[in-house]
Amino acid sequence: MVEEPKIVDVETETDEEKEKKEVLEARKKELSEQTVQKGDMVYVDILGRTLEEDSSRNIVFQASNPEDAKLLPNYDPQKTDQYTPELAIIGEKGFLMDKIDEAIADGVKFFEEKVIQLEPEDAFGIREGKKIEKVNQKQFIKDMNGEKPYPGATYRDKKGRTGTVLRANQGRLIVDFNHPLAGKKVEYRIKVIDKIEGFENKIRALLVRRLGGMESLRNEFKIIHDETTKTLEIEIPQMLMFQLAQQQGGIYFKMGASMDIQEYFKDIDVVKFSEVFPRTPAPTPGAHDHEHDHEHTEDPEHKEEPKDSEEQESSEEQNQE
Repeated sequence: MVEEPKIVDVETETDEEKEKKEVLEARKKELSEQTVQKGDMVYVDILGRTLEEDSSRNIVFQASNPEDAKLLPNYDPQKTDQYTPELAIIGEKGFLMDKIDEAIADGVKFFEEKVIQLEPEDAFGIREGKKIEKVNQKQFIKDMNGEKPYPGATYRDKKGRTGTVLRANQGRLIVDFNHPLAGKKVEYRIKVIDKIEGFENKIRALLVRRLGGMESLRNEFKIIHDETTKTLEIEIPQMLMFQLAQQQGGIYFKMGASMDIQEYFKDIDVVKFSEVFPRTPAPTPGAHDHEHDHEHTEDPEHKEEPKDSEEQESSEEQNQE
């Protein structure tokens, strides 16, 4: 027997998609007529790759959309939500590489694609021999909370430097503290694809920036701004609280987000994070969960089947006779 096809409300879904597309197109048309200005909070689509003498050896090292991410050597199809546009405040430090920021501030229009080529000194620096150092294996294990070293392992020392283990031999390690792309000429393809406007939208953008790949939580934060006391209170979503609890209470997220907010919003002196634990409703008692002080004397091994109405009437007639 052939199963009848299910009826799907395609028209409603298509209408929703069409409406969303029209909104995006209208927004794109509005922005494409504007030039990016210094101080704008924007999202930038970036594709970065090395420029080798043999172009076949070029390596893509940065991608900010799921399609370009497929070019990454370590592309993970299960983590496409991590490949998102870069947040930037044009003219502000700490967001984009200086040369990229300068190129955008120089008069780029929204959705205009621009290609920038950078020499090593303007990108990730010149490779320096003095940054290749010997490290004691015991020190590595101590600094890395018990992790054992191996060639290719990442090492972070007490000074905050990050290096790569080149060799591990007889308790001595050779660690390269140069950036992995030091000495490389690189190329960036950039495109400014959105502008964040409105106080709360900007706060949410700065919060999500510190979460990486958790875009779905953008609108879950509750934000209260007291202009009189110059205080901003942020209520953390419950679904995020449990994740942060496993990361020392999310101290790095809170500190980083606070610094970003106070750096950009000069009229905010205090940032507070709150965690709310509402009472869990008690389960509703079932019909047989009533309280009583009498005992059930019914034989648990024998339960008389209920009679239907006809059997009951017949039994009553026999008794009368």
